[in-house]
Amino acid sequence: MAWYWWVLIGVGVVLLGWAKLTILNKWMEARKKKNAPMEDE
Repeated sequence: MAWYWWVLIGVGVVLLGWAKLTILNKWMEARKKKNAPMEDE
């Protein structure tokens, strides 16, 4: 049953990495909007 834990760990790592990338992208977009001149709004 050792493979079961490795699968769980793998899925967890993938989910964590995906969440981190998503948060980073959103943060970078928000930062770009903040730095850019407010002509859009």
